[in-house]
Amino acid sequence: RPEVPAPVRRVVARLLRKDPGERYQSADELLDDLAGSTQPGDRITKHRRWAGAAAVIAVAVVLAGAWALWPRADAERDPSIVVLPFVDLRPDREDDSFSDGLTEEVIARLASVPGLKVISRTSAMHYKGTTQPLREIADRLQVAHVLEGSVRQAGARVRITAQLIDARTDEHLWAGQFDHELRDVLQVQEAMAREVASALEVELGEREQRRLARQATRDPEADALYRRGRFLWNTRTREGHELALRYFGQAIERDSSFADAYAAIADVYLTGFQLNLFAEPEQEIYSRLTWAAERALALDEESADAHTALALALWWQRNWPGTERELLRAIQLNPGHATARSWYSLLLRGMGRAEEALRESRRAAELDPFGVVIRHNYGWNCYLSRDYVCADEQFSRALEITPYPGALRGLALVHSAERRHDEAVRAARQAVELAPHRADFLADLAYVQARSGDRAAARETLRRAKVDPFEAFNVGRAHVALGEADSAFAWLERSNWRWPHRAVLSHPGLDPLRSDPRFAALAERIEREMGIR
Repeated sequence: RPEVPAPVRRVVARLLRKDPGERYQSADELLDDLAGSTQPGDRITKHRRWAGAAAVIAVAVVLAGAWALWPRADAERDPSIVVLPFVDLRPDREDDSFSDGLTEEVIARLASVPGLKVISRTSAMHYKGTTQPLREIADRLQVAHVLEGSVRQAGARVRITAQLIDARTDEHLWAGQFDHELRDVLQVQEAMAREVASALEVELGEREQRRLARQATRDPEADALYRRGRFLWNTRTREGHELALRYFGQAIERDSSFADAYAAIADVYLTGFQLNLFAEPEQEIYSRLTWAAERALALDEESADAHTALALALWWQRNWPGTERELLRAIQLNPGHATARSWYSLLLRGMGRAEEALRESRRAAELDPFGVVIRHNYGWNCYLSRDYVCADEQFSRALEITPYPGALRGLALVHSAERRHDEAVRAARQAVELAPHRADFLADLAYVQARSGDRAAARETLRRAKVDPFEAFNVGRAHVALGEADSAFAWLERSNWRWPHRAVLSHPGLDPLRSDPRFAALAERIEREMGIR
């Protein structure tokens, strides 16, 4: 990597300063800085100084760009890894919950090591059973190393083999074989994570050593029940959620101090509410989620999942400072926790910290490139920042993974903002077809129809959306597109903001209202109700 001369680095840094007052105010000043000083007797014409300044700027930018893009030796050594799903070779297995659980546990332990980029479970599981070359997988996930392995069982003994590969050279950096009693599998997970970290030459301080050695439970049966519950929860079905609660409960019956099982119960209630899988009222679901999160944290202060669950409970209460505190603690405990980072990005957006929100969204997508919701949240942050190219890319990537209705809705809004009205209406219709029970998607269809000029269709769609409005905000936004400010404010006032967001302040669809005095009053009230003020 070439070394850019210090004067050029100094010039580029000053040229790129955010405050215009801190940039160069003249060509003379730029040349003086580059040369170090200019003697009073120098006879250089104004024309030559301007020409020289232009040349210096061009050279500085080219050199800086080359310096930034040059393949860095440091980057090549940056530790990054994907743990591919362990192949379950047990002949009598009922399902893959054991091998998937082993994979997830190794990922979680490695992700707790600062400075180590670890691809999250969702994206790792995308390659389950794949025959794709390791180098292609590593390139797609932008990691340097791959850990792969298998599980065999004979009676009460289990054999786990694993190998760490440098995907760029196909070099085997480490290989291990662990033959243990099934009841000792928890120690195997710790030993494997420790040896992999050592092979990657990651420095482990006392805190990192403690996190790698952390055992959520010492009861292998409780751990097996927990892993089975996680496996079922990840199906994202009503039956899966109900069975997951049963298994987590059984795990707690065996080990009442099992903090991660309580955190998992909180996760079930959260996603169950989001997916409308439970018949209980919102307040009941919230109470159960809060109880489980608080219990998990009381049992284990170093559980990243517990801090994330409590953060969402606090957010539900409109406690923004508390939510930020808990999410930051979760990320500190597990830097590779893509879900915590994605939630944090939405929180930062709601607090008006747009640049930080985009940075966290980007980091979450790097850690979980196949996470549909992660991609959706990243696209949403880009959309609210008016970066429609970025938003289009993220929503489209989400749709490459699965036909996710939220991503289709997001794509419709992006196309509408770009005045690609036919595409916007088509995407919004597809979202409604995939989720016909979502009245807010109907309202979004009305919004893009109105912006396309089809006011009659928009009014009919909006009439249907108002029968059971999931979120009054979407109805209000459709009235904005119809040019009906009074109706828009009436519906925005009715919005309950139950999942706090700040769309009323940053959503492009509300731009026509911003000059209306009622908008400032509404924004102030919403901020106060959401706990921002």
